[in-house]
Amino acid sequence: MWAQQDRIKFWVRNLVRREGCSFFLQKADGRFYPDFLCQLPGSEDKPGPVLAVEYKGADRWSGAEDDRLIGGLWASLSQGRCRFVMVTDKRWDWIEEKLG
Repeated sequence: MWAQQDRIKFWVRNLVRREGCSFFLQKADGRFYPDFLCQLPGSEDKPGPVLAVEYKGADRWSGAEDDRLIGGLWASLSQGRCRFVMVTDKRWDWIEEKLG
C-alpha cells in the first residue's frame, strides 16, 4: 500500500546471518537483524532515508527491549538518514509515523 502511494521506494526482507548480504546492528551480546529494510523516497541528488522494521509478537515484546534501544540509538545517531520501528499487535500505524 505504501509503495503504491510512493511513500516507500522499495523494501526487502533482511536475510538473517547471510554473510555479506545481511544488515545487522551490533549489540554487546550478539547481533540484531531487523526483519525488513525500506528505502524511502528522496530527491534526484539525495537518496531518501532507510527505515528498518522489526515485528515482534506480544509474547516476545518485553524480551526485545535491548533491540528497541539499539534500533533507536542507530536511528538517532544517523542525522536523519535512518529510521527504526518495532511493531507488535499489528500496529501498522507505528510504521506510518516513521514514513513522515
